[in-house]
Amino acid sequence: MTNVRLISLALRSGLLMAAGTALIAVPFMIGLGPAPITTGVGVGVMIVALALAGTDTGGRGTLPVSAQAVYDRGAALGLLLAAVVFELAGEPGASVVFGIAGAATLAVTSVTRYSTRPV
Repeated sequence: MTNVRLISLALRSGLLMAAGTALIAVPFMIGLGPAPITTGVGVGVMIVALALAGTDTGGRGTLPVSAQAVYDRGAALGLLLAAVVFELAGEPGASVVFGIAGAATLAVTSVTRYSTRPV
């Protein structure tokens, strides 16, 4: 059985850029506390940096494809764990924001074709 990957690395970078930017802005817009805002900005900047480093498969400032896959999975897991921590800390709004961001990152990771060969 083959594993079909639906989206390219370029589309993955675009989707992660949108998710990272949203993670920076949304906690401010919905009026969350200082901890979720700080976490959102920090993780959002990291996701934007991963998206920018994955826009090309070679050259200065890029990541190897295998590293992109590992970092994407790590970011998704970290966001889901942050959602759990914020839920336990009594911040349900932050839990929803980070849970949605983690699920979206995990969905993008699960359908990305992590290879440099043409389709």
